Amino acid sequence: MNKNLDFKVMSEQIITNLGGQENIANLNHCATRLRIVVKDPHKINQSSIKSINGVMGCEVRDTQVQVIVGTIIEDLFVAVEKYVGNITTAKQSQPKVEDKGKNKLLQAFTNFLQLMAGIMSPVIPALIAAGFLTVLLLVMNMFFGLATTSPTYILLNNLAQSVFYFLPVFVAYTSAKKFDTEPVLAMLLACWLLYPGWVEMASAGGWTNYFGIPVLLTTYNGAVLQIILSVWIMSLVDRLLKKIIPLTVRHFLKPFLLILIVSIITITLTGPMGGLITNYIASGIAWLRTNASWLAVPAIIIFASTVGLLCPGFHLALIPIAMTSLATVGYDDFINIWFFCCTITPGFIALAVGLKSKNNNLKQIAFPASLSALFGGISEPTVYGISYKMPKIFFASTATSLITAFVAGLMNLKCYGFGGYSITNILLYLGTGNDTANFTNALICVAIMAICSFLFVWLIKFDDSIYNEGDEVTPSHKVEIAAPTEGVYVPQENINDSMMAKGELGSCFGIKPISGIVKAPISGTIQVVSSTKHAIIIKSDNNDEVMVHIGIDSVYLDGKGLETFVTVGQKVKLGDLIAKFDIELFNEKNIDDTIITILLNSNNYHDVKCTNNDKAMLVASI
Repeated sequence: MNKNLDFKVMSEQIITNLGGQENIANLNHCATRLRIVVKDPHKINQSSIKSINGVMGCEVRDTQVQVIVGTIIEDLFVAVEKYVGNITTAKQSQPKVEDKGKNKLLQAFTNFLQLMAGIMSPVIPALIAAGFLTVLLLVMNMFFGLATTSPTYILLNNLAQSVFYFLPVFVAYTSAKKFDTEPVLAMLLACWLLYPGWVEMASAGGWTNYFGIPVLLTTYNGAVLQIILSVWIMSLVDRLLKKIIPLTVRHFLKPFLLILIVSIITITLTGPMGGLITNYIASGIAWLRTNASWLAVPAIIIFASTVGLLCPGFHLALIPIAMTSLATVGYDDFINIWFFCCTITPGFIALAVGLKSKNNNLKQIAFPASLSALFGGISEPTVYGISYKMPKIFFASTATSLITAFVAGLMNLKCYGFGGYSITNILLYLGTGNDTANFTNALICVAIMAICSFLFVWLIKFDDSIYNEGDEVTPSHKVEIAAPTEGVYVPQENINDSMMAKGELGSCFGIKPISGIVKAPISGTIQVVSSTKHAIIIKSDNNDEVMVHIGIDSVYLDGKGLETFVTVGQKVKLGDLIAKFDIELFNEKNIDDTIITILLNSNNYHDVKCTNNDKAMLVASI
């Protein structure tokens, strides 16, 4: 990756390929990704975004877009924010995407994960800072003799622990922003639950009452789910009050009524309910800890390797589980261990790849990616810059993580603070109680990750030609793309999709099919088979990327009525059967069945012509 990136140019390229400033509804970021909500997802040019220098990947889910850029995110976000301006009203501008045959349960689950990830993402810097502060305390105590009774130690420890104690206040703010309600009132609600007077009452246990309604006496320090539920209810009450309170008195009456009503609901219903859910989560973790500690982390790694592709960043949604463990038993042996195995492993994988490969472009990506994962706790540069581009490396990384996770589970590895997923924070496995046996186990796991990573990378033969310079078409090169099926020719400008009709993905043509047979329009290697089976990308031996897009808006069928006969990495010849689809189902669902063939890298050519003849439908040449 180019070290001298022009963030101004990069931000302009990203926003342009997202449909321009007018298509941006909301803008945010996490540690490695630019998170954007767009108004019209059809205006997104995903392939062009991926090709921007500095971009590692781009994931699109309905109106949600994540542009993965790694550790440059802070600088890029400043540039993007300057270019776009301050956008905060995502809810008002987002269109509803019609659910056309999607699996509603899966969609609801995905939406929930995205919601939780969006709430927890802004809190991560504070949690990481707390982890580093804990490490600093350990270093000062062990190597510099700082007594645990000294004022400096006590104050630093208070600073680190404040993050966890007052976590409901931080989460209240991010939840309010997410649910589009009053952030300050949400924070007031959280502060009320942490007020010393309530803590003193709750310490007695049992029940009390609030306006005559029974109230369970319980503490809420470190609580997450309780406050998220409460702020969600607050957003509903807020919208109701806006409708019924006259504008002339709304300024002072609405805040008063809102906090009063929600305080009753919180202390009597959502607070105890969230606590009950948290207790069930804690009980589930306790059961795994007792009966199958060796299975818990490997299981979630397998889960992450599938769901993580569907919903990038979903791991942030599970941070409350780590918070629950840290608050109840003082350590986390689940989420942090998963992060530990799946962050340090990519660091060693990237290092091994960089040392083995002779490709200079790959080396420039691998070595910084290794440092980012091993010492910064950020694995995305390796995952998106290396593993996803070379499947063999992806499997080597996954296998190493799984092996380490099994060993960590058998040894009952514990992390005594949040952020124990980098070598920099390895002392979190020692803890303030000096658990040397656990710390030794953590070092053993690091050694396993290093050995397995280098062993697997050195044993496998991986193709790093994707990083070659001169990946462009060679002079005098000519490509001919045939029709993928029989039917009526549809010129690019007549395709019933504005983005494709304008050629924003590349020069293309359509075929109104007379059958459900789809054949390869060019010889090459299958690069992508979409999970919804509606799109297949073939890369020719001359590095031409051709997409066959079956129908318009057929993604909403979620694969129904579609069948593919190829897999990623498979070689195909011109005319080979690659897919079939049910024309009758398309008509029944009012889905346009036009098959569109797109030359994704048509910008590399000076002369591109779409023709209507038997030999070729699209001819491109230098």
